[in-house]
Amino acid sequence: MSELIVYLAGRRAGRLIRKQNGNLQFRYDADYTGSAISQSLPVRVAAHPNRVCRAVFGGLLLEGDARETIARNLGVSSGNDYALLEALGGDCAGALTILGPDDRLPRSARTRQLDERELDLVLRELPQRPLAADPAEGTRLSLAGAQPKLPVIINGDRVSLPLNAAAPTTHILKPEPARFPGLVDNEAFCMELAAAVGLPAARAHKRISSSGLPYLLVERYDRDLTSEPIGRLHQEDFCQALGRASEQKYQADGGPTIVDCVSLLRVCSARPAHDLITLWRVLVFNWLIGNCDAHSKNFSLLYDASAPTLAPLYDIVSTTIYPELTRRLAMSVDGARAIDDVRSTAWVALALESDYSERFVVAETAAMIERVTAEVARLTAAPAHDNETVAKLVAGLSRRVEEFA
Repeated sequence: MSELIVYLAGRRAGRLIRKQNGNLQFRYDADYTGSAISQSLPVRVAAHPNRVCRAVFGGLLLEGDARETIARNLGVSSGNDYALLEALGGDCAGALTILGPDDRLPRSARTRQLDERELDLVLRELPQRPLAADPAEGTRLSLAGAQPKLPVIINGDRVSLPLNAAAPTTHILKPEPARFPGLVDNEAFCMELAAAVGLPAARAHKRISSSGLPYLLVERYDRDLTSEPIGRLHQEDFCQALGRASEQKYQADGGPTIVDCVSLLRVCSARPAHDLITLWRVLVFNWLIGNCDAHSKNFSLLYDASAPTLAPLYDIVSTTIYPELTRRLAMSVDGARAIDDVRSTAWVALALESDYSERFVVAETAAMIERVTAEVARLTAAPAHDNETVAKLVAGLSRRVEEFA
């Protein structure tokens, strides 16, 4: 049996234990009086079992090919959440830090600044070296998701990698993958459009590396960039909060439904009425832009105070512009499982199923269509969004609006 120490916002919370059979359990320290790490990990004396530990702690880790690659680079099994967290848990999403029992939280930050050439090289090596992880140098980072990404510290024009757990990252860099050309333009437009129609969205901007590689610069919403030193704000995605493992993020795989997400906000949000309105608008927005990948790990709770609220939006893209990707929705709109099947009747049926007012839903859906259509016309007039990717996205959006009407 071995264990890792889990800290929340710099305070020791408990122990993540690996049992002899490989299963995990988490125990809060007997004297811990702080907030729970997750909605699915309430503070209690008894240990939390493997199923929930895999959802919460395993949910901090990369997925898919990136997980396989980083596990191979570290010389561990890709299915070994414990070993991956041991190597990468120094800077996680939210305010969690996971260290070995003999390690201590460092008091002063250590970083390594990257010049333009070094940054370009790191971005290009991400498919082979996810998260630029290098435990020998001290770079211990963990983020969920399947897309290559690099957490960094931005200070003015300087870009740095953290070398210890006292250096929280401030931004995430997402280089354009060869498999999906135009993805940076895609996400940059969708994120700006979301903000333009009044949805809370992480700040994201397109950048070009020294050798011409496009990448997206995303400001982390789970960091307090106004404090000195920079503070970590806790967050968890809906899969973690509902106790579902990452491989269950899609409804078709037994993951959360829209109704489950609505119920979660009703139970735990500090401002449920506000967040439920926002969630509905986000659902309509994702349908309009053609985002079939809006699964439960792409929605999060942000613990900016004692009780959580719906976090700003992130990872918003139009998947329908890529013909090789499925048109099946990550979470169905009532009986409509494919994006092309969504009609006004599906939205009304979903409203009734999730206890929204039918009158509210009809009005909000129409209003969101109107706002998005107006802002699309304004944004596409800007040179930054005058490209083939955005043109395809807008064409699909226009078809959905016409067919819906």
